[in-house]
Amino acid sequence: MSSLQGKVIVLTGGAGGIGEATARMAREQGASVVITDLEAAPVEALADSLGDRAIGLAVDVSKREDNRRMVAAAVEQFGRLDAVFLNAGIEGEVGPFDSRSDQAWEKVFAVNVDGVRFGVEEALPALRNSGGGSIVITSSVAGLRGAAGLSPYVSSKHAVMGMMRCLAAELGPEGIRVNTLNPGPVDNRMMRSIEDQSSPGHGEEVHKAFSARIPLGRYVTNDECAAMAVFLFSDASGGCNGNSYLVDGGYCAH
Repeated sequence: MSSLQGKVIVLTGGAGGIGEATARMAREQGASVVITDLEAAPVEALADSLGDRAIGLAVDVSKREDNRRMVAAAVEQFGRLDAVFLNAGIEGEVGPFDSRSDQAWEKVFAVNVDGVRFGVEEALPALRNSGGGSIVITSSVAGLRGAAGLSPYVSSKHAVMGMMRCLAAELGPEGIRVNTLNPGPVDNRMMRSIEDQSSPGHGEEVHKAFSARIPLGRYVTNDECAAMAVFLFSDASGGCNGNSYLVDGGYCAH
């Protein structure tokens, strides 16, 4: 029997690299999945490719009612909820601290922080009805250290680290575990955006500079991050609560 057999999982940011990889891996291990992202078409297509135990929904995580709707869809379609992967996130604008507009800060926090808060709040009744479960929040190595030019993003990822620790302490007695997935530089669209914004026209050089700081000598992959998320959904991680799980190739070992 697969490690996720019979479990029902909701994922946000399902059209992105880590989200798509996690949806595929979770489905392969027997889970039923509700895959969400801002636009319906990509997640509907992904769900169609995964078979009849997957559905795709358009969800704006910055809106409480959308979070409520995605949880309701899981319960209505599959009868329960066992895990939530609060993975949706945006990198925002890259640039000096004092050049970031109020709008730039608010946009990042609406998705990366409020989106997590709403997701947890709306999922809790269903998780409690299931007798417990797992909440996994995508943070970042940026939730553990600073980075010049990325103040809104880094601050948002530190915020969800604090939220995770509070939730783990509060919800642990109910059998609801809360942890963060903390990727290092990942070989996907978000890092391309950060590279290109950091040095317009020289993104490849930025990529090489980042890679040189990673002991493995390369960015991690979407599948490597997904494997950690899937482990944290599973009963095999039953003792894991209130912790950050790095998939960073050794980036933070320095």
